[in-house]
Amino acid sequence: MSITSKLVLRFKDATIKEYPLENEETTIGRKPNNTIEIDNLAVSGLHARVLQIGHKTILEDMGSTNGTLVNHKPIRKHVLQHGDVIVIGKHTLAFVDIKTTRIPKLPDEKVEDDMDKTMIISSKDRQAMLSAGHKSDIQMPLGAVQIVMGPQAGKNFDLTASITSIGKGDLCKIKVKGFMIGKQAAMITRRPTGYHIAYLEGFSKVKVNGSVIGNEPMTLKDGAIIELGDMKMEFFLKDS
Repeated sequence: MSITSKLVLRFKDATIKEYPLENEETTIGRKPNNTIEIDNLAVSGLHARVLQIGHKTILEDMGSTNGTLVNHKPIRKHVLQHGDVIVIGKHTLAFVDIKTTRIPKLPDEKVEDDMDKTMIISSKDRQAMLSAGHKSDIQMPLGAVQIVMGPQAGKNFDLTASITSIGKGDLCKIKVKGFMIGKQAAMITRRPTGYHIAYLEGFSKVKVNGSVIGNEPMTLKDGAIIELGDMKMEFFLKDS
């Protein structure tokens, strides 16, 4: 795998080390068996991981005690873009596309001050933070999908989160069973430009209106039919 990006580990104003993202999975945590070890009590043993799937680099919080922030917002999963700043404990990790020369700046001191004041967050409070962080602030029609074929036929899912995962994995909101289905087969993202769906993994491909999704995300339009395995669902926009 050719190296196209890296993470720059920093503590306050000091750069500690750069980590080229050369593997499909890069783990981050307090334990020494992680790819990126951060020896700090605010960091969980296995805190987060970075997955490289196709042309996408995805950051995933692994159920850490204190959570993972990207650009000051708590996340569960986040597709990294050049310039994103990840906060884990008192440390930051800047995501850098090595084809560019611009290094992301550090977050303001408020984030680090908050970590000094609040080292441990209860699971209840963290869940509330994550729920709030995943609600979109953009004023746009709410999207939803309705299962029209498959074991869950008739069930609706509101797409309020910035990322909605589809697959057979335990963390996926929309479950699809089958040997050929990836654990995180696809995801629907909510952006200012609308809703988009991207294929991530698995032998079973994702289709939108009969067309297989390639390497690039596909924009979802009202009434689009999404197919994966034996599941078929319709994307629609709700009234504002």
